[in-house]
Amino acid sequence: MPTAEEIIKKFGAVEDDQRYTRLVDLFTKDAIYYDPFMGAQVGTEAIQTFMGHMEEMVPAAGARFDEWEVCAGTTTAWARWIMFAKTADGEVGINGQSIYRLRDDGDGLKVCFAADYLDSNAYGRLTLDRVPDMVTPAKLAKGTHEQGSAHALITKFWQMQDTRQYAQLATLFTEDAIFTDQTSGEFIGNAAITGFMNRMDTEMTARGITFSLDDCAGDEFVGWSQWTCHLPNGSFPGWTLHKVRDGKFTLDSDYFDVAAAAKLRTK
Repeated sequence: MPTAEEIIKKFGAVEDDQRYTRLVDLFTKDAIYYDPFMGAQVGTEAIQTFMGHMEEMVPAAGARFDEWEVCAGTTTAWARWIMFAKTADGEVGINGQSIYRLRDDGDGLKVCFAADYLDSNAYGRLTLDRVPDMVTPAKLAKGTHEQGSAHALITKFWQMQDTRQYAQLATLFTEDAIFTDQTSGEFIGNAAITGFMNRMDTEMTARGITFSLDDCAGDEFVGWSQWTCHLPNGSFPGWTLHKVRDGKFTLDSDYFDVAAAAKLRTK
């Protein structure tokens, strides 16, 4: 019986020949696959049609998805990857992430929800013709309510963040943890994370910024969350990939709609 990790790794392995229709068998019949440009594909018939479109469009555009990193538990998983696109100046790489939920309906573990995200700022430099929708995935049903112990830790983190307890958030991280943010960079170790959180405690309050949790999932050592950042003049979506050990975070990797955030900051 394939594990969640083995199943999710097949999403990256399919890039060897870009026969995306082979992925359809990995989904439950009522699964949702969300593409930031094409929207939600609901059910295997719709997913089959979408993957057939991918088999024509992606090779024709000279695009590819590579450098996959997969982290999976039993019903929760995520992946990081790079979309390489051809331009007049050569190949350009755009960072992307995917989040997954899985369930077993009696015929083995399968994906019941998958959503792809990508760096909106980097994609915007490639073309302005298509704008990715990063808001909708958080509103979609995930196909299962099963959760592990990491779910409680993720929920606690966002409850503290929602009430602006930034300085205390560092207590939820291991000594060797890594915290990353698309604009602030990478913070390695609890001391560095504590310093960043103390800074957040002052800056976020002064700027009137708050966060709210939209959805999250967690197994025993892996999880993800979908959230919204609220500014005085508007909001933008974000998502986080988590790793957990002994009830604390070892990795908290934040991403958000950088293009939408930049527009709000200039208003």
